[in-house]
Amino acid sequence: MSSLRYEQIVDELERLSLIQSRERFNSQQGEKTANFGILFADAMINAIGLISIFTAFSEIITSISPFVWELGDLNIILFGGGLVLWICSQSLNDFKRLLPLWLRLVLRFEIGPVQFSDQSENAQKRRAYTLFIAGAVSLVIARLFQTELSTIITKIGAPFYLVIYSVAVGFILLGIHWLRLVGRDEEMEIFGH
Repeated sequence: MSSLRYEQIVDELERLSLIQSRERFNSQQGEKTANFGILFADAMINAIGLISIFTAFSEIITSISPFVWELGDLNIILFGGGLVLWICSQSLNDFKRLLPLWLRLVLRFEIGPVQFSDQSENAQKRRAYTLFIAGAVSLVIARLFQTELSTIITKIGAPFYLVIYSVAVGFILLGIHWLRLVGRDEEMEIFGH
């Protein structure tokens, strides 16, 4: 009888171990998506930010000399949105680098704690919230492009504002994914204790 009880306990421990291993494997798979996603998001945040600032300035530049630019006509929403997105990019980069993650990767520079599991919980949450902010700002920029600059069309014939809307939604979904991974990581720590 005690032998039967021992086998039941061993079977139960193996079952729990298998469940935990599967959850950890799924978590690591989710982490790979999150790690790649943050590099892609950083590139898109920089692209939208630079396009916003460039567009804001292109509307006021009337000559080569900056002294005759019509600064009063500067589109503050586009310019400010571009700056906020630059700050979001810096937040994704831990405020340690002027070069974005994607450019550092291309240049083969050290890129720091990109792996989700190598980051502190606060850094993970900050990145998730940064993605939400970048998504919200990108939605505002997309709306502005839709209302005032709707004539800009991509090579495939789609209005440019639709691209920005899509990327903005992507930022928000990636932020949700990061928060979900943070929650899963906390659950695993509780389970381990």
